[in-house]
Amino acid sequence: MPEVRIGFRLADLPELGVFSFVSTSWELAAELPALAAALEVAVVLALGVLRCELVEFITRSGLAVSYRRPVVEVDRTQVLAQDAVRLAA
Repeated sequence: MPEVRIGFRLADLPELGVFSFVSTSWELAAELPALAAALEVAVVLALGVLRCELVEFITRSGLAVSYRRPVVEVDRTQVLAQDAVRLAA
């Protein structure tokens, strides 16, 4: 099982210090190379968004499943979702 640790500051309140986000999501672990590449491209300050997407589905046996999938995006220019957190890496 992966253990992804991401350190970040809040873009609007950087003086609060560094926060840590920990996830065991396989999907987030698979996205790490792209995230690392996006952060390497940023010259000075990389702005991004951390959000937890709701995923819902029903299994073949009829069991309703729902969970939150962590998503990290760098240099997002769209309007932020209400539950998103702006990050500065």
